[in-house]
Formats: sequence, C-alpha cells, structure tokens
Amino acid sequence: MPQKIKAVLIYGGQSTEHEVSRRSAAYIWKNIDRQRFDAFAIAIDKDGRWHAQNRQELERSLPTEMPLHAGDRADPESKELLKKIWTQGGDNSDLVVFEIVHGTTGEDGMMQGFFDLQRIPYVGPGILGSSVAMDKVVAKQLVEHAGVPVVPYVSLRLHEWLERKSDVLKEAVQKLQFPMFVKPASLGSSVGINRVENQASLEKAIHHALEFDDRVLIETGVNAREIEYACLGGYAPKLTFPGEVGVATGFYSYEEKYSSGSKAEVLVPAPLSKELADQGREISRKVFQALNLYGLARIDLFLDKTTQKFYFNEANTLPGMTAISQYPKLWEHEGMTGKELISQLLDTALERRKIQVGLKRSL
Repeated sequence: MPQKIKAVLIYGGQSTEHEVSRRSAAYIWKNIDRQRFDAFAIAIDKDGRWHAQNRQELERSLPTEMPLHAGDRADPESKELLKKIWTQGGDNSDLVVFEIVHGTTGEDGMMQGFFDLQRIPYVGPGILGSSVAMDKVVAKQLVEHAGVPVVPYVSLRLHEWLERKSDVLKEAVQKLQFPMFVKPASLGSSVGINRVENQASLEKAIHHALEFDDRVLIETGVNAREIEYACLGGYAPKLTFPGEVGVATGFYSYEEKYSSGSKAEVLVPAPLSKELADQGREISRKVFQALNLYGLARIDLFLDKTTQKFYFNEANTLPGMTAISQYPKLWEHEGMTGKELISQLLDTALERRKIQVGLKRSL
C-alpha cells in the first residue's frame, strides 16, 4: 500500500485575522480525507512562533476552533515534521501544505515564498498572485487594465498624508462622491474599513486605516448588491453560481461576517437573471486570470442597483473557510461536499508542484 501524503494544516498568524484563521482551519481539519492523507496541524502564534500541535488530541476532539498549544505538547511525529519544514534542502515530496493564515504574512506572498524556497507544494496562488491580489490598489490597476470596470477611487501613502494632507483630501473630494469607503490597502475581512458621509469623517477614517497599513484606498460608494463567485482549479478554474451578501444597514463589516449576532443574509444562489449571472462569472474569470491566481479564490463584485453594471470589488485568495463562509457554501450548492472540496484543493497544489519539478531552472 503506497504511503499517504502528509497534509499539513497551518493556521493562526500575526494578522488581525488570527481568530478567523483558527475557525477556518477547524473546517479544513474536519474535512481532510484521512483515507488519502495523514493530517498534521501547525499553529502560528501572534508573535510569529510556530507550534506543532498534538494530532491525536485533535482527532479525538474535532474542535470548532483550532487550538494553539505550546509545541512541547505535540506528538513526536508532528515535532519532527515541523523541524523538517524548516530544514532547507530536504526531501519534501511527501508533503502538501494548506496554510490558512488569513491576511498579512499568510495571504500576501510571504508564506508562499517560504514554501517555494523549501520546495513544498501548497494550496492557493503563488507569490505573484497572492501579493497583487492582497494589495487592493494594485489589484484594481491590473483588472482595470484587463478591461474590468472598477468604481472611481484614489489612493494615498502615509508619507503623502503627512506631507500634504489638505491636497489629498481635496483630490478625494474632487474626484469622488460621498458616501465613500476608506480601506487599508492590504487587509481582508473588512478590517479597518469605514463608510464616510463628509470630509470630517473622511479625515478620521483615513487616520484609522493608516493604523493598519501605510497605503489607503478611497472609493466612491455605489448603491450596489455584493455578488460573489467561488473559483476552484488551476489557472483555468471552475466557477460556481453567484452568491449574494445582504446587510440591512451599513456594510458587510468584520462583525457582520463573523459575529454570532450577525444580521447579514447570504443567498446561495443569488437571485440574478441567467444573463447577469453569466456576465458576472465571465468578469470573475477575467479577474482570476489578470491577477495570476491559482487553485482557489473568491471574487467579489459590486452590481449597481440602478445601472445593473458589475464592478470589481476584490479577490480573496484564501477566503474564509468557516462552516458559514461563502466559499464552501457556494461549492456545497454545486453538490460538492467539504471533504471533496478540500481534496480537490490539495490535489491542485500537488499538480502544480509536478509541473514545477519538471521545469529547467538552470543550464
């Protein structure tokens, strides 16, 4: 009987999305096919330290949020696996990583670069796709160049804000319309985002966004529906029917996404005509390719309620994987179980590694 591939789940991290990552990891852990893979878990604490977890304890408990225990509690095999991951030049052909570290360091190309150096296959886009999708400004520039509509926006750097605040505010007010949305350029889960109605609140929101990133995106708010497509596959993925997020008031904030008291409504599938659903799907496919994505992504679009025109919102390269998250729910509607979904994602990682191993890197 051939030896099973070791599927290594890595979660936690130093970003503001640490807790969300641990909840996403619980869904993945539960759905790793033990007939095909040996499952291992590694937690990263908020100081960036990596801790192998005790796989026997995890198999017994099947947690709803993955734990973060000190590495000395881990079983010997898990400790040895962590050491192997950090040892350069070893044979990692028996490993595949599903890192679900949302946000900074996990979703922005840093972790992807580390695994490339260690020659370990991993789920999701590579360095380039991860980094450009994580930066909302760069992502907009690329998809706009590919012919995908984006809402009017301006961006600023911290040094610009410090050196010429009044000019920055003037540019935003002249080019955009209230209400506006102010966002850190490189965070997910709606962290640091504010909706503003006037210049005074705009200035306050920029200050707030700069607490999370040194680059800020300001957009004209549109009266729009939020439509989402889940992508799965290599560089030419399959896409689901659209889903829709509805919030009674305000916008789809961090609290509305993850709070037990959330009033947000997620419709799967979204009530759209076939023509609009197909149009949104093709736009999402174009976004996926323009950003050089691979494996998985959730593409979020705005659909203007008045004009029925789609606009690109953002691409999530490691979307939430909690039991109530849109990405698994969209695939569930397609008839795919959680176990089938996670297996396909792990398989895409292994397929890419086979291609990479066959490439010539020197003469």
